[in-house]
Order: sequence, then C-alpha cells, then structure tokens
Amino acid sequence: MSAYSAPMAEQEVDESLVQGSAAVNRKVYIMRHGERVDFTFGTWLPYCFDEFGNYMRQDLNMPKRLPRRRYSPRGWQNDSPLTNVGVFQANLIGQALLEAKVQVDHVYCSPAYRCIQTCASALEGLQQGGQHKIKLEPGFFEWMGWYPSGVPDWLTKNELVEASYNIDLNYQPVQASGQLSTRLKESTEQFYTRNHDVLLQLLERTTGNSLVVAHATTLDTCTRQLTGGSPRSSHELFQVMHKIPYCSLATVEQVNGVWKLVDPECLPVTHSKNRRFKWNALATI
Repeated sequence: MSAYSAPMAEQEVDESLVQGSAAVNRKVYIMRHGERVDFTFGTWLPYCFDEFGNYMRQDLNMPKRLPRRRYSPRGWQNDSPLTNVGVFQANLIGQALLEAKVQVDHVYCSPAYRCIQTCASALEGLQQGGQHKIKLEPGFFEWMGWYPSGVPDWLTKNELVEASYNIDLNYQPVQASGQLSTRLKESTEQFYTRNHDVLLQLLERTTGNSLVVAHATTLDTCTRQLTGGSPRSSHELFQVMHKIPYCSLATVEQVNGVWKLVDPECLPVTHSKNRRFKWNALATI
C-alpha cells in the first residue's frame, strides 16, 4: 500500500466542510466493502495464528500480513479483513470511477476494517488516495442486531495511521462509537433511521459529492428514505441485502432538490467462485 501524506491542519479540515465541486447536481456514491476473509474461509483464526499470536496466511487469497492491533488475534473475530480479491475488487471500482471522471469531494467510511481497506483501495484506483482523508463514521456501521455481544473492537485511528491508512484524525463523527453501545437492540426501522439521519447531517454540513463506503445494507438504508421510501421490515431487509454483492455501488443524485437513484457511472464487478484446490484429489483412485 502506498504511503499517504501527513494529517491536515485543523483549519484546513474545517474549511473542507464547506467546500465541494461545482457540479450542478449533487451526488452521493454508496459502496459496499469487498470480499471478506471470514465469509470466504469460514473459521480462520485458529489456523492463521500460532500460539504466540503471529499471523500466517493459509491461502494466496488471504492478506500477506495484518496490521498490529489491540486484542489480536481475537479482535479480528468480528472485524474481518478483506481477501486479496476484495482489495482488487475495490481498486477496479476506483479505476472505473476515474475513467468516468467522477468527482469526489468528501469520503466517509464505516470503522469496520474491511470497509476501510475497501475505501483506501477504491481511492487508490481513483488516484485520489493522497488527496482525501478517510473520515470514520460509526453511524454508518451495520445493524447492531447482528452484534448482541456489543460493538466490535475496531482498530484505533492511530493503529490505522501506523498501517499507512490516510485517516482524518480531526474528524468528529456524527455518531460516536460509544453511542452504538446503546443500540444493541435497535429495530430494523431504527437502523434505517440511524443511517439516514447520519447521511442527512453530513449532507447539511457539506457541499459537493460524497463517497460512503460501508456495508451491503448501507446501499439501501442510506437511499431508501432519502428518495422518499419507508424503512423496510427485517424480512424485506434480508431479501434486498442478498441482492447487493461485494463492492456494489449505488448512486443517488439531487435534481431540483429531490434525491433519486440513478445509474452508477461505472460497471459492476462480476465473477464466479473459485473453490480451494486440494492437490491430493489427483492421487485418488
């Protein structure tokens, strides 16, 4: 991963809140993270860490190394990294946005590591990795109903900076991670409203186009009410999220004050599964 520039001064960050592109119609690009290690390999921690906590990948699609973090390796249990394919997926989307001459003025990201990796790789493909600092927004994290044991122990901002991620250390999130601890029993309607309200506040404090990198559900929770719809039931949410594969990109555009879903400027990423090869299968009779 390429090195990034040092954090901006506080004054520069404040000024960026009111700066944006001169585009006539404002847009928000909402992207799901790429392929994740745990969903690809299942139970992976016992096989990839020795008794001393040293990481050893067991497949070429696993990351060659992982950043240092508190509570490793158990911290990875609910905060999975991307596979190498996942990083590549995100980079392809960034390249496509670059080819489409997409202008991004603000970048927000769920604090989940898979989302941060996706965001950084997409920005690298967009050739704007050094230009945009990633603003971590816990309010964009997925439904807390899936985390009855509590909020995951995400990597700290300092740990991410140490790992060469271009994190905005001065950004004050709309919703701090501590507030999620009070939402462990939130309904799907409350989840929709949480994501929607966070996006609205960010839109109110900025101009120009924004990129939001988060989860599969985010593509719906951040556009559903914005475009005049109502929050979905849990059954409807589960149905729609399975139609949102890795690195899907949704685009909403504000035309005459009204937000509408529009065709994304880039093509989707589609590929088949590639199961693990077992060489000894060739030796069977």
